[in-house]
This record gives sequence, C-alpha cells and structure tokens, in this order.
Amino acid sequence: MAPVEFTVTGGEGSPLDFVAALTPSTSLVVITDPGGWAQVSQGLTPGFAASTVVTTRVRALRFAVVDLRHFPSASALPSISDVPGDVVALHDTRSWDSAPIVAVLRRLGRPVVLFTAVHAWVSGVDTASTVVGWSAPHVVLARPRGPGEARVEDALWLFRELERRRMMTYTKLPAPPPAVDRAVSVVVALPGATEGIAGALRPGAEYEVWVRVGDVPVPLPGDLELKAVLGMSGREVVSETFVLPVEGGSPWVSFEVTTPYASVPWTGELVIYRGVAPVHVQQVVLPVGGGESSVRPRFRLSRTFADLGPLSSRAASVLVLGERALVTTGRDPHWVSLDVPVELPPVTGLDPWYGKGFPAFCEDLAAVAVRGAALHGRLFPDGSGVRRGGVVTVAGATRVPWACVYDLPFAEGPHRLCSSVSRFGPFGAGGPVPPRCPEPDHSGNVLCPFGFWGLSNVLEQPAGPLAWQVAPAQRQVQVALVADPDLDRTLTQRHVAELMSFLPPDTISSEYVSPSRLSRALGEERADVMHLVYDAGVLESVEIEGWPHRPLVVTTSPAAHLVDAFVNQAGAAGVVCPEVAVDQGMAGWVSGMLLARLAGGMPAGEAVRQTRWEMLSRGNVLGLALTLHAGADLRLR
Repeated sequence: MAPVEFTVTGGEGSPLDFVAALTPSTSLVVITDPGGWAQVSQGLTPGFAASTVVTTRVRALRFAVVDLRHFPSASALPSISDVPGDVVALHDTRSWDSAPIVAVLRRLGRPVVLFTAVHAWVSGVDTASTVVGWSAPHVVLARPRGPGEARVEDALWLFRELERRRMMTYTKLPAPPPAVDRAVSVVVALPGATEGIAGALRPGAEYEVWVRVGDVPVPLPGDLELKAVLGMSGREVVSETFVLPVEGGSPWVSFEVTTPYASVPWTGELVIYRGVAPVHVQQVVLPVGGGESSVRPRFRLSRTFADLGPLSSRAASVLVLGERALVTTGRDPHWVSLDVPVELPPVTGLDPWYGKGFPAFCEDLAAVAVRGAALHGRLFPDGSGVRRGGVVTVAGATRVPWACVYDLPFAEGPHRLCSSVSRFGPFGAGGPVPPRCPEPDHSGNVLCPFGFWGLSNVLEQPAGPLAWQVAPAQRQVQVALVADPDLDRTLTQRHVAELMSFLPPDTISSEYVSPSRLSRALGEERADVMHLVYDAGVLESVEIEGWPHRPLVVTTSPAAHLVDAFVNQAGAAGVVCPEVAVDQGMAGWVSGMLLARLAGGMPAGEAVRQTRWEMLSRGNVLGLALTLHAGADLRLR
C-alpha cells in the first residue's frame, strides 16, 4: 500500500474528546495516546475482552476493549462481537498483522479506535478514517484523502510545518449535548397495591411510599449500589438499599408510612446516598386531608449518577437542612439540631509573618477546640465519631466552619498539650505530617491538632454537581487573577510575582476590575482558575450566564454567599474561600500555597488540608476557616 496524503487540522482538548466527536461517523481512528489507553483499559484483565465507559467533554463513550498484545495470533482472540460497546478499542501489536481484525470490525459497523506507536505504519486507512496525534498544546487531526497506509508521526510533521507557515486552521470540539437529569420519582400507594394513587391522604392511615431512580441515555460504568433514606416529619428515619443497573432505571423501593392524625401537608426529605455521601436530596410533601403530593429538588452531586464511583470511599457525611442536619457514618442516619450558630473565635495579634508565638498559638487552638468539641457533641450525642484519615462530606447551605469540629473531649479550663502541638506548631521540629497522631495517650482534657476534622480528615463541601478535573492533562493550567483596584497594589503585585514562581508566567493573566464590573469580566474569562483578590464585604453578588468550561474559583475573602451563583448558575467546578475576613497579605500567602499544591497535581481536598498544616506550623489557626466548596478529588489537570 502507498502512503496516504492528509488534510490536517488541530484543536484543543484531549485525544479522547476528539475520539468522542469523531465516532461513529469515522469508522477508524488511529491514535497514539498512552494516557487515553490507560483510561480505556483501566481494570482490563490481560488476555480477555471487556466493556468500559469513559466520560469525555463531548459525551460518554462505551468501549469494547481488547489488548492485542496478549494474544499470539488473530485466531486466539476472544469473540469481540458480543462485548457491548459503541466503539471497539484495540491496542496494536507488532507480532502479527491486526489489519484484518480492524477491517472485519469496520464491516460489522463497529467504529474502531486503534492505539498504536507514533512511528508504526497502519494499513487499511481511507477517507472514513482519522489519524489523531498530539503536538502541544493541540490535538492533531489528519484525514486521509484516499486509501493507503499512514503513520501518526507523518501527520504530526505536516501539522508542525503548516503551523510554522501560519497556514493551520483549527477545529473546535462540538458542544456537549445538554445533560439529561435522572429523575427520582416518588409515588404514594395503598398497602399491597400495584399502582399509585393521587389526591389527598387520610389522616392516621397506612400507605406505602415508592421511590425509583429513573433512566437516562448515559450508561453507568457498572452497577451502582445506592441507599434511599426517607425522613418524614415526626417519624423515624427509614432506609433501603438498592442497585442502579448499568442501563435503565432502578427497581422501585418501598417504605411503609402512617400519616399524622392532623390534616396538614406532611413534609419530609428523600435522600439518595452513595455510600455515606448524599448525592440527591428532595423535599417530599404528602397531602394529609387535602391537596396533592409534590416534590422539590434541594441538592444533587450528579445529574446522571454516572460519575459517583469515588464517593464510595467517604467516611461520613453531614447533610444540613435548615437548622438541623442528617448525620451518617455508615449506619442509619440520625437527625441533630444546629439551631445554635457556631463560629470561629476571633484571632488577632498576628505578627508580620502571619503567625504567633507558642503560648498565644496554644490559646487560639484551645479556644477553637472548645467550640469544636461542643459541635462534635451535637453531631454525635452517643459519643461515636468519624474514623480519622477519611473524607467527610458536608452538603447543604451552612456557615459552620466544619474544619474546627474537635473529636476529643475538651472543655475550658486546665488542659494538657499533646506532644504534636509543639512538634507541628510554631518553632517545632515539623517534618512530614503522619496520617494519625504519633502520641498514643489522649485521655483527659487534652489539646491535639489531630483532633480537628480539618487537620485529621479531608473535608469537602460541594454545592452542586461534582467535577473531577478542570483542565486537560496535556496542557498547562491557565490562571486569571482579578483584583480590586482599591486594594494595596504593592501587595497585589507581590502576590502575582509569587504565583509566577511556581507557574509559567505565560499561564497567568492579571487585571484590576472594580466590584461593579466583575460579573462582566468573569463572564468573558476562559481561564482554568479564577483567582479573585478582593476585600471582605465588597462582593455582594455575581451574575454570570454560564461558562462553557468548569473553572475553579479561589477567593481571598469570605464568599459562601456567592458559592451557589458560581457553581449552580455559572457552572464552576468549585470555590475555595475563607470563612472569615483575613488580611490582604495573609490572603495572598495562603492562596499562593494552595495554588502551588493544586498546580502540582494534588487533589483539592488534600491541598486544602496540607495548607492548614503549613499555616499551623507558623502559629496560625485560621487555616481551619479555609473551606473547599467542591469535591475532594477535584484536580486541576
């Protein structure tokens, strides 16, 4: 076969994003992308074929996956035709010719994605084929003009040559289809009935409440074990586990209820849990004596339930609903009251390096521990708690600084210091922080930094559908710093210089924008990180129609009142902000430490936790006021 000629273009995204855009209209995609193969083949048993789902920016792709390198010849291959998948993914082999296998699959109408070496010749390409490569920061797309054989490196060479001559055109990824929300249906029925009823319910009568998670076109990576929890006013919380299958909706889950004797709208909450994490919450109103049943969505971490796998590792959750919360550590959830506001005690007298000496630091830490221990007692009246080292999910609108929850008994008055206070506090020996406190004895009234949730656990407070990654792994993260012109410009410029010490200068942009113009400026911004440097109280609201991407917003001032607008209206991946007002210089120091860790590839939850420890080593307890309004596993790339 003769080498083919290409029509070459490029685009931004990941190679798998373009695979999703190209298939099924393109029947063969030749791709050199080790990272993409790692995603597609994750969990693949050598010598077998399997089915997997990979979520891309364009759509979810279901692959039938076979690694040809594990077979001595084509005759030893397992049957691929009966492995479910919209696309067949093959890893090429040099020991025998895979072209006949590719040709057979294409004739069967199954698009093939062939992962191969950049210099390998692939025969059987034609005008229904595309060659995909990578030339930073672009994905290279080469379409053969006729039949023949091709190498990815030839397409890359042509792309670079055309780019050098400024003759290159670029292809944009298609906009992803609107997400179809999985509906969670609630139906009321008479005991033993086979269909629901409408209208008012009789007071003091027995009924069944049926719950079902509906169907969407997006398949799940695998069967998903979930739990439905129904908490009606004046009744014990009841729960039932069920399985949401790969395709289709779940079976109906039934709860037996007895209505109140008064003729009133009977309200409650229906919560769907993945492990201990609440992923869907809606208010249920059952009409006792008159009216119609109704449901009102209150909170959700996923629109499709297809991206909830990592949540199974969570250790505990607190679902805040007004002045009460539903707390679970794996057992049946229980209600607690949060009618008393909990705030961090004021912290003053920090030195020019944003820290304190050891005695003053211990006073601050003890004052936080007193309030944190009281809050822990409210959450767990039976004296139980959360295993340390896990992820704790807090859901729902709340102003409580959850990082300061203290899981050891502690009260005002004489107390002793755990050796970890001096080791990891100001002027201590420091060093790597172990997963658990190295001091075995915590009896009595003892002060230990590992007693705080924010230091011993990873905390996440997502406000809406989770995001797992902000930018493609193949390019640098773009940071846009937007600052208030009324702030100290010397401190602002110093902060920009600090950011440039750990990120390439060409990935950082900065501008001064007054609070009144901020919404418009942010609406036009396309950076991966929106870093807002403003004083406390000046940002009252933001109105952004919606970003085409999901950036991370990092603010230097309290922004809990803006989280819903950023996440659920503008579509941000999350928000990181302090719960209390802090000095401009200190805010720059803290956000610089945080962004350095995020840019290095650390998950957001662990980056916030380590930033708290670093602040603690300087004698500063205000790290316990730093909040992550996003999933703990979120990465910049």
